[in-house]
Amino acid sequence: MKISEVSRRYAKALIAVAKQKGQHERVQKEVAAIANVFKTDAHASAYFSNPLITPEQKKTVIQKTFDDKGLLDEVYNLLLLLVEKQRISQFEEIAAAYQEQMDHEHGITRGSVKSAKSLTDEAKKDLESKITKILNKKIILTYKEDPTLLGGVIAEVGGWTFDDSIETHLIKLNEELNRRAN
Repeated sequence: MKISEVSRRYAKALIAVAKQKGQHERVQKEVAAIANVFKTDAHASAYFSNPLITPEQKKTVIQKTFDDKGLLDEVYNLLLLLVEKQRISQFEEIAAAYQEQMDHEHGITRGSVKSAKSLTDEAKKDLESKITKILNKKIILTYKEDPTLLGGVIAEVGGWTFDDSIETHLIKLNEELNRRAN
């Protein structure tokens, strides 16, 4: 996800306020949970992105949804501010920027792994260990199946791509055979 500079500014301000109160970890969880709702609930996303619904109506929904539910004031106030400024559609970006900043501060690099079929826990640990050694960083990987792969895995972590797919091995084999034939 591409993150705008405006979203990064909101995230940095939220982190600064949350750290002053020692709540940055909890804020991260709450922001991620709300961003997930916007991402997975088409009705909520459509409602808050609808320009025909006034900011006051949207504020009322937020107030009725979150009043007395234990949501931290920092997150609650951010939601209200974003509605007021008509930037609530950027909430997922702000959540991603918050996560990115927290990862940076904790020395964590995130990445994704695609495989033809689901990997075993042992294979995941082995892959994480190898990539951690190569990059010399703490990593967190997300895994997903990609039926277009013939076999093997492709990992993308911190700007690096580790391609151990069957297709890549076949391409390299073909190149080597063509080199030897000439």
